Amino acid sequence: MDSAVHASNLTKEYRLYPGSVARLKELMSFGKRKYHRAFRALDDVSFEVPRGSALGVIGENGAGKSTLLKILAGTTLATSGSFVTDGKVASLLELGTGFHTEFTGRANIYLAGQVQGFTRREIDDKLESIIDFAELGEYIDQPVRTYSSGMVMRLGFSVATAIDPDVLIIDEILAVGDLYFQKKCVDRIFDFRRRGKSILFCSHSLYDVRQVCDEVIWIRDGHVEARGLPAEVTVNYGNFERSQTSDPGIIRGERELIEAVDKPRIDAVRLVLDAHGANQPLPDLVKPGSDLAFEIDFEVFKPGAGVNVGAAVFRTDNVMAASFNSLLQGMEKVSDVGRHRCRMTIPDLRLGEGEYTVVGYLFDETGLHVYDHRQQDRNLLVVAEENQPGLVLHHHAFTVEPLRDDVPAPEVDGP
Repeated sequence: MDSAVHASNLTKEYRLYPGSVARLKELMSFGKRKYHRAFRALDDVSFEVPRGSALGVIGENGAGKSTLLKILAGTTLATSGSFVTDGKVASLLELGTGFHTEFTGRANIYLAGQVQGFTRREIDDKLESIIDFAELGEYIDQPVRTYSSGMVMRLGFSVATAIDPDVLIIDEILAVGDLYFQKKCVDRIFDFRRRGKSILFCSHSLYDVRQVCDEVIWIRDGHVEARGLPAEVTVNYGNFERSQTSDPGIIRGERELIEAVDKPRIDAVRLVLDAHGANQPLPDLVKPGSDLAFEIDFEVFKPGAGVNVGAAVFRTDNVMAASFNSLLQGMEKVSDVGRHRCRMTIPDLRLGEGEYTVVGYLFDETGLHVYDHRQQDRNLLVVAEENQPGLVLHHHAFTVEPLRDDVPAPEVDGP
């Protein structure tokens, strides 16, 4: 079997009742009357995880991610569909799942190990390594109810990974705890991958997903919205999340449009690749460092209008990433009647990964009031070869040199 996990048409449907009385009425009618509303938390989801690879699962809260992982972990039954897992499966789902809060951490290690099918002797052999990895100190002999969420995560991750599973399922468990232990967990996850284990990794941290996973599925409203390489799917999902809070009015820069007869008007805007002054079509994916050009065709209807040209780049949540203004650039305003074309070059694009809208503007002589604005029809989708988070990728350089012990620290002016 080439796949560690193979899921086919998984569907999970819940019955939602307005109250306990409605549930009782339906029960007493022996199914003749329905008082519930059906809700599909998961709808016809299919995928496979090749052996030795990691699959990321992303999506909004309530999209069905946790339901999917619970089905694969065996803690929830699917309404329809099927799945097959090849080898031993360990899961880290909700914090504290499978732990008895009144038992000590040590006792819970034995409990969890026996649930996984280990004998007491086998657990004895693994006990010290589990305790050492969890780093709970004397708390290992205290009741789990006294643990913080980070301590529960330490114990749960240590136990789950100590059984050396063939498939490891992780659902947001790394969102709690200190950064030091999170790094230990990530190191162990990568060690699992090097040894040919398979991982299902669910997280809201798109950066973590891209670092850990070979492939990603985006779950939306219970179905698979997209599946593919981490760079592509996470960018699309991030853009979708940001677009949920966008305000189209922001593209005017919080300035009202001038209401006037025969005011200057934008006829067209174009964003293209700049190939030594010649235009080339904008590709679907643009890499940082590309040379771009933005053209604005506009018309002036009355002499002396005093038109300045500008542009702005917005991320899809309407965060302005950059702006350009011919007035600040020292370019003469346009006053002649007729049609004009302004070409603005953007060499060596420094935008980080994401989806951006590019907007052209016509300003009055002061640069304060907007005659007209128009958005480029196609958004700019920037995808880097290397995973480097951030909105802007500044040019930078690192230097490192050894310092002798007798070299004093440099003085810094100011308080």
